[in-house]
Amino acid sequence: MKIKNDKIVIQITCLAVSIALWMFIMVVDNPIRDGYIYNVPVTIRNLSALENSNLVLMNSDKDHLAITVKVKGTIDQISKLKNSDFSAYIDVLGFSEGIHNTKVEVSGPSGVEVINTNPSQIVCNIESIISKVMDVTVQYEGNQAQSYYRTLPLSNPSSVKITGPRSVVNSAAMAVATVNIEGAVDNVVKTVPVRIYDGKDTEIFMSAPVDNVKVTVPVYPTKYVKLVPNITGTPEEGYQLTDVTVKPDKVRIAARKDILDTITELKVADLDISGAFNNILSPREILDADGLFILDLTTSPVVNAVIEKIVEKEFVIEASDIQFTNLKEGNKVNVISPDTEITVLVTGPSSVISQLKKDDLVLTSDLSTATEGINDVKVECVTEKTVNSIALTQELISVEITESPTEPETEQ
Repeated sequence: MKIKNDKIVIQITCLAVSIALWMFIMVVDNPIRDGYIYNVPVTIRNLSALENSNLVLMNSDKDHLAITVKVKGTIDQISKLKNSDFSAYIDVLGFSEGIHNTKVEVSGPSGVEVINTNPSQIVCNIESIISKVMDVTVQYEGNQAQSYYRTLPLSNPSSVKITGPRSVVNSAAMAVATVNIEGAVDNVVKTVPVRIYDGKDTEIFMSAPVDNVKVTVPVYPTKYVKLVPNITGTPEEGYQLTDVTVKPDKVRIAARKDILDTITELKVADLDISGAFNNILSPREILDADGLFILDLTTSPVVNAVIEKIVEKEFVIEASDIQFTNLKEGNKVNVISPDTEITVLVTGPSSVISQLKKDDLVLTSDLSTATEGINDVKVECVTEKTVNSIALTQELISVEITESPTEPETEQ
């Protein structure tokens, strides 16, 4: 019996020695070490719960989260580890809008101890999904055809609703619908997408798609028409209206072709010059412009009414300077008293009369009814200058009409 017990003791002792020896060999030949496993992917749990609460995780790298895991194990174990051997995640269940530091949970293969992770927490930026309505701004690609005009565009609908994370929606500065009008000679009607831009003209994207809009760009033909002023009233006594102009004297207009074809000129509002004794410059509105687009005109047209004082000026012309007309062929005329002086009184606006000279006046007499002998013929004064009236101190002059002597024929 004693021998049998001794055998058991010996066996147990040998086993213990063997185990101790194996452990010693393992510790010496395959020691315990720390190691690092890089780029262990981190999944996010309960993202759908956020969406159901009208929230969204704003981390730009949320689809590529990764950590470094520090582990402890034998050299043999660590050398065989891959990042796919580990499972890491964060849980966003129950999060509200704001910034949250979320612990990273990691599990690895058995026999390997996870010491820590880097980072140990991930900052989660949670934002609410909000909406707002924005007016649509229409922008153009290209230009309408030459001599055509585009008016303000119409967008249907005129505004769109955008939906997205709070920071994105708040950064939205402009909702833009772009339409191509290159070479257009008639209304352009197109359905186009709406794009959203921030204050730096960078396109931003919403979590919900933005509707398309129907854009109408009216395009009309153009032409130039004359502006016509109208004067009412009369100046002060002793003064007169000598000229009326409007500046600009023509204007470019745009309208539907059927309207444009009926218009040749446009009138401006009446200018009353009652009692005026000086020039009048006055801006006047264009009349009957309904349905028209007045182009290239930044201010109202200005009507200039020139008012001048009426003055007189005398000239003395001798009867010998009279020019006779319609003298019958074969007759000649002689003034009975060629030294007779005729005073000519010319009345007109001061600007004309002050520049008027004796050479600008011509005394004429029509001899179409005169007969041979002594005739009293009428004398008139004419001028190319614009004057009000011409008066003569003597309107009749005595002349003698005689037959011209016939020259004798010369013998050959």
